[in-house]
Amino acid sequence: MSNKRAVCSDCQRPLARCMCRYIVPTANHCRVLLLQHPKENGHPKNTGELLWRSLQHCELKVAEQFSLSELSPWLPGATLLYPTEKSDKPAYSDGLSQSHAPDKLIVIDATWRKSLKMLHLNPALLDLPRIQLADHLCGNYRVRTAKKHHQLSTLEASCYALQQIESNQSLYEPLLEQFDHYMTHLANFDPNR
Repeated sequence: MSNKRAVCSDCQRPLARCMCRYIVPTANHCRVLLLQHPKENGHPKNTGELLWRSLQHCELKVAEQFSLSELSPWLPGATLLYPTEKSDKPAYSDGLSQSHAPDKLIVIDATWRKSLKMLHLNPALLDLPRIQLADHLCGNYRVRTAKKHHQLSTLEASCYALQQIESNQSLYEPLLEQFDHYMTHLANFDPNR
């Protein structure tokens, strides 16, 4: 008798943790490059994969460090979804006008500590303008502990950034709603099933 658990043929997760029913095909206009840390790839609580599977225009690259040739096609016209402490760093905020909106969003999918390391291992990202999310946004990422209430999952932060860039809140609401259901599913996960 085999101890192997049944795995979904699409998302490659155990059937009890399958994410496929939570995928919401979303026709984003701003293209997204998701730079995923290898330890996040396949992690049962990772939200970047759900984002990647849902967005129509999203490319996933898995590594800690990327060559300039991998990043350079994405750099012109891109903004980085990453908080900034420096006041001299160009940053987009709520008043983003459509004429100045970026056409590409680069997202680092990693823990806070690993994302900072990835940022410094990929210096081409350091000069990109960054999008600033409103401080009042609260995450619904209940399956991992955040140190601060406004720290968001990759999926949540990306959806809020895309809402801001595209001035289209309603487009991303179905994905955020399904994300909430997915979090409930993971929070109630019984490993004995």
